[in-house]
Amino acid sequence: MPSVQVVTLHPSSTARRGLRYEFTPKHHGADSDAACWLTELGLDEEFAIFDRADGIEEVEGTDPRQIADEAGNLYGYELIPDGTMRVIGTWYQQLAEFPVQVDGAIWHGYPIWPINELTPENRRGEKCRPTKRVFNRLFEVGVITRQQRKRLGKGEPV
Repeated sequence: MPSVQVVTLHPSSTARRGLRYEFTPKHHGADSDAACWLTELGLDEEFAIFDRADGIEEVEGTDPRQIADEAGNLYGYELIPDGTMRVIGTWYQQLAEFPVQVDGAIWHGYPIWPINELTPENRRGEKCRPTKRVFNRLFEVGVITRQQRKRLGKGEPV
């Protein structure tokens, strides 16, 4: 049973750009072929992953730490205390993708990478792999090490 029965808008906007976010039934168990968030991950935690993907501006004039690809899709994660990335998806994904939207539109997202043998065939392989820029950006902002960047790029969990 999905934890989200209808499309639901989060009450907050992202801290950096004021983006709005909605939770969709499809990515909360309503579609068995879709990438889904873990049910143990609360909705506020899911929104925090999106907020982090939009970028956290620590000091005025510094890099906002946004994780995005060339098309403008955002990528989010959550770190656990040992410094590794938390599993956030039902197929053991550690990165979430938030497809770029036109200005003013509401965003949504889903776990995307890495994938494992439980993932349906049509969701495996290079087509679901984020671009190299995403892995490099995670390394640049200090989320992952050089070794973890290589592993994650190959589809291995970090």
